[in-house]
Amino acid sequence: MVAILTALVVAFLPGTTSAASDSAPPRLRSITRPHLPALPQTELDAARATRLTAADGLATAGGRGAEPLTKPSYFADAQVVSLYGHPDAKAMGELGAHAPEEAAAVAQRVAAEYDRQNGQRGTIAALHLITDVAQARPQSDGSYLAHMTADGIRPYVELARSEGMLLFLDLQIGWGEPLEAVQRLAPFLSEPFVHVALDPEFATKARRAAPGVVIGSLEAADVNAVQHYLDDVVRRYDLPPKILVVHQFLIEMIKHPEDIELLSAVEITIDMDGFGPPGPKIGGYERYAMASYAQRAAIKLFYHWDVPLMSPADVLGLEKTPDYIIYQ
Repeated sequence: MVAILTALVVAFLPGTTSAASDSAPPRLRSITRPHLPALPQTELDAARATRLTAADGLATAGGRGAEPLTKPSYFADAQVVSLYGHPDAKAMGELGAHAPEEAAAVAQRVAAEYDRQNGQRGTIAALHLITDVAQARPQSDGSYLAHMTADGIRPYVELARSEGMLLFLDLQIGWGEPLEAVQRLAPFLSEPFVHVALDPEFATKARRAAPGVVIGSLEAADVNAVQHYLDDVVRRYDLPPKILVVHQFLIEMIKHPEDIELLSAVEITIDMDGFGPPGPKIGGYERYAMASYAQRAAIKLFYHWDVPLMSPADVLGLEKTPDYIIYQ
């Protein structure tokens, strides 16, 4: 099990607190980032107008083939609400504060609260599991990553299956290759309820620095390569569209986002992944989760670092209601 070395605190809406080592307990330190100006209203309106909005129900457009999918999107008539983290690592998120079965029960309770308030739209509870954890040192393969084993991941897959939940497998990338990281999850991706998340914050190879020293980024080409792989998986196994979450809280975390493809078999979901008060958080949500390259919108809420924590009513009252809500 990975012990945590660094819990990152970024001055302006920092993201996941996850870069780890194998020795010391958590330590807080600060990486200062410039304040981001609000996106002009006209640009926001243009982004909303150009987002892909026909993805509910059966997906039929895009992809490398014109064949319609036979399974509907999980988002077609439901929001997804998840608990995020790494086993036994409380500093990395709420999931790690609970035994797996307890984490599932917490996620189900929170999802039920949204279900009581979101009208006709249902909810699906989920677990959001960090499987590749960024490290302060290179590790034997030079990736700056510690990987959960298949035997470590499998109980969460079986738990999600038995509880009727979704499972997101989250990859912090480090100095690895995103496509190769996703391909290592192949034994689990044939399951319809297993989905993928990429965390650019810790993808720091291009900057020749260890995760946690700088904020990383992913190229649109990396995202597209993963998408095409997931597209093949969906079509091979006749699955619902795969949800591909990409975390973002700074504009430079996704390079050339205008080149991100929108495929019918993959739902690109941009997660506003920063903590702080509601005002800046909502501004980031509008900038990133509602951008033209986001097929679906997600927001992350931090139990201990969002002051005040947005309530379900606050979240449901956003101009564009999130499809995916993550609790860290």
